[in-house]
Amino acid sequence: MSDLTYLGMGYLAAGLGAAISLTGAAYGISRLASAALEGTARQPEAAGNLRTSMIIPAALIEGLGFFALVICLLIALNLGLKPMPTAGSEATTSEQGH
Repeated sequence: MSDLTYLGMGYLAAGLGAAISLTGAAYGISRLASAALEGTARQPEAAGNLRTSMIIPAALIEGLGFFALVICLLIALNLGLKPMPTAGSEATTSEQGH
């Protein structure tokens, strides 16, 4: 397989990883909001407490989803870069030339 095939599969994997992680975060926030709204419907006087206790986990879930998206984007952006030669590999290539 050519290098472009591996590069394309890497981009596809990074895109699928981002889609899966953000879908999971959206599902978690929707379940949280659904439970809070159901609790508010059952006890309207507890709406303030439910809203407060819903915002903190929603922010954590959103932050985790955003972190996963950033990781996937970093993977996608670094796929096309060639690795930097290490100090040991430079010495062996210069020795081979002489």
